[in-house]
Amino acid sequence: MVVIFGINTCYNCLRCKQLCEALQIEYEYLDLADGDSAQMFRNLFPEEDQVPQVLWEGEHIGGYPELKSKIDDYINEVK
Repeated sequence: MVVIFGINTCYNCLRCKQLCEALQIEYEYLDLADGDSAQMFRNLFPEEDQVPQVLWEGEHIGGYPELKSKIDDYINEVK
């Protein structure tokens, strides 16, 4: 499962969501406008100040480029 921390005005946050939806990858989107999600973000990523930040099966992988790469790798493994 993919967990995406982002904000609704962020282009790459939207791209992460669209990528998961297009490939039918289960994901959860946590909007940092929500206080609980923002607190979780600060706890998990104290050194990060950019969104999106993505967890792939519980592992922090980075942002959109890393998610795209991880999905590409996953698709190639399944083939």
